[in-house]
This record gives sequence, structure tokens and C-alpha cells, in this order.
Amino acid sequence: MNRRLSRIFVVGGAAAALVLGTTAAFAVTATWSISPAGSFTGTLNTGTTTTLTDTTTGIQLVCKKSTAKGSVPKAGSGLSGTGIATISSTTFGTSTVKCTGPAGATLTAVSLNTPWKLNAVSYKASVDGGQTTGTITASGTGVGAKISATILGSPCTATVGGTKAAPAKANGLYDNGSHLLAITSVTNLKVLTSNCPTLNVNDKTTFVTTPASKAGTAVSHGFSVSSKIHLSSP
Repeated sequence: MNRRLSRIFVVGGAAAALVLGTTAAFAVTATWSISPAGSFTGTLNTGTTTTLTDTTTGIQLVCKKSTAKGSVPKAGSGLSGTGIATISSTTFGTSTVKCTGPAGATLTAVSLNTPWKLNAVSYKASVDGGQTTGTITASGTGVGAKISATILGSPCTATVGGTKAAPAKANGLYDNGSHLLAITSVTNLKVLTSNCPTLNVNDKTTFVTTPASKAGTAVSHGFSVSSKIHLSSP
């Protein structure tokens, strides 16, 4: 092998090693730190509501009371963001403060397909002590709820969620400073079953905590998390 050909192989090999090394570096998955471990409860803070909107008919179901219960399975660092916490149950409305809809409708709702997984996706340290953008997912048809309502004087029930092919997924923000979890959207959400006169099967729906929250801005309205969870990356 002549010197020129040897130099080509050496240079080519070095370049390949550099490319592979760079690719491997960019392929590293972000890790997360969270504390404390254990159970938590989230309740809507003052001035916050949850709003389910049927985008086909335009009707809105609004709740001033909602409670989510869950847990952080493991505290520590170097953790995966997938399933970093779970929600075991969520209720909307109470027996004394029910959610409301059009024409004097009243209702309560409970979560379906629990436990839900809370997944940390990205982190911005400069916002409110650290802001995490994440998702909430569930098995089967994804995140959803069963609604028990009284509409136009008659009781009825409905369920909302996704499909097995396209599960419903919530998108949210969590701030370490305020310890507030805001829901910014839910994808693939629709009416799955209904005998309610104003909710029709297959109607597309949206769900958010209001007033709305935006990534990169401190969350001021949402679920106030009792255990003051601190979440960061790296």
C-alpha cells in the first residue's frame, strides 16, 4: 500500500470516527431529577377552571373544582422522563360544586384508563424556578373521562377519550416555583359514547385548564401540587 493511499485511509477513518462520535453524543437521551417520592394531590388553584369544549357544537362544560391524585414512584437523578410520575385518579366537580354546561346543565366526571403516566419532555431552567414541558398518556384509548350529567332536566352519561389507534394525550406545563401543573391541550380527544342531547358520538373535543398557560411563561393557573414536587433536567 503506497503512502498516499495509507493517508487516505487514516484521514477517512478519523473522519468516520468523528462523525460516529458526534452522532452518539447527540443521541444521548436527557435524564431527569425529581423529589420527593410518594403520593401527591393536585387541586385547582384560585381562579382556575377546567374547560371541555365540543368543537362540533361549540358547547362548553366548565369545572371550578377538580382533584388529581397520584404518586412519584422514585426520587433521585439520572432518571428517564417517561412515567416519572403517575396519576391514579382525577375527579371533576363535587356533589356540592358541580361542573356546569349550557341551559343549566350540571355534571361531574371521573378519569378513565388510569393510571395515567406523566412524561417529562423538555426543561427550561430560566422560567419560574424551572419549567417542564410534558405529556400525560394512558393505555387503551388514552386519557379520558366518564361524564355523569343532568341536561334539560334528564340524567345522561357520556365518555370522552381517543381510540386504540390514536390514543388521547394531554400536553402540559409544570413549574417548580409555583408548583402548578397546567393542561395546555389534549390531542385525539372526542366523544366516544353518549346519550346526552348536546354531546354527539364522534364529536371532536378539546380540554384545557383556564386561563390558558404558554410555554416559556410562568404558570399562574392550574393544579396546585401539594407535595411541592421539584423536577429538573439534567
